[in-house]
Amino acid sequence: MELTNEQRKYLGLELIEPNWERVETTEKDILFFDGDVLRKVIWIDDNGFFTETSYRLRTQDNRTMIAPLTEKGKPKRLNGVNIQRCTPYGVYFNYNGWITIANFTTQQTYYSSAFEGIPFMELSGLQEFLDKWINDTTDGDLADIQTFAHMKRKHCKYKEGDFFRFKYDRRNYGYGRILFDVRKFVKDGGKFWDILMGKALCVSVYHIITENPNVSIEDLQKLQSCPSQYIMDNRFFYGEYEIVGNAPVPENVDYPIMYGRSISGLDRNKICFCRGREYREIPLESNELLSKDFKNNGIGWSLSLNLDKTLVEECIKAGTNEPFWKANPKNDLQTPFFQRN
Repeated sequence: MELTNEQRKYLGLELIEPNWERVETTEKDILFFDGDVLRKVIWIDDNGFFTETSYRLRTQDNRTMIAPLTEKGKPKRLNGVNIQRCTPYGVYFNYNGWITIANFTTQQTYYSSAFEGIPFMELSGLQEFLDKWINDTTDGDLADIQTFAHMKRKHCKYKEGDFFRFKYDRRNYGYGRILFDVRKFVKDGGKFWDILMGKALCVSVYHIITENPNVSIEDLQKLQSCPSQYIMDNRFFYGEYEIVGNAPVPENVDYPIMYGRSISGLDRNKICFCRGREYREIPLESNELLSKDFKNNGIGWSLSLNLDKTLVEECIKAGTNEPFWKANPKNDLQTPFFQRN
């Protein structure tokens, strides 16, 4: 499927100008040229999944080579591998059974159908989704996505105790809390089991889905939270998760539990336990190691690794986190299943 300019307008994508030349490659990808400048690529795979991305790549030698960016650089053959090594810009649209609208320049995501809780979507359902998206778009929505499309990249500060706001979809906000900054803790001399990728933050999400972008931190502190999880700091650093206040972190936080045999090649003969700021280790020899893997070191770029809007709605309706634990693998020793067994 190839998007139309009318659809692109509502998705925040750069429109294809009438003078751009459309070229199909032998791999079935589609390139758009403005003279010798490559402006857009639609990457298509064998399943019909596709990504539409904008570029500003100057080409030469009858569009067979990518021109060097500097005088000392060398031209590179214009092919899929080399194009993907170049930096795109602006908004892109990805369909892989789910839909993502995001911005390469700002490193922010505008919309994720997976995070909204929409199940896998066959290609035959994509047109229906887009029609509904356009029909539901208000003038405010159109202005909002155009603002998103033309934002500049920013770098934001964050700290433990921060309350943050994020969007589940175009209308509804969620709220959460930064409970623990692993990198800062280790830098200050704290001991932590170093098995998490990236700059890890422990965060929790409140039982709230609302169109109100201005819920007070006093009201948030009265709410129940989903079980905490570790995520990388990217969404905070680039400002997608917006800080809305700060207060001291309570002492009774239910941090994820990480337990198992050391993965260090230098010292495998020990059993490690880590729960937030608490770290312990004992020799493997003469001690029993639980056979199940409880390292619990999965970490993602966003909150969507463990939850989505639908799951939070179920937790709110139940008044407990039982739906969360049912939806997530029992690889965390803090789950009710292991507390009972």
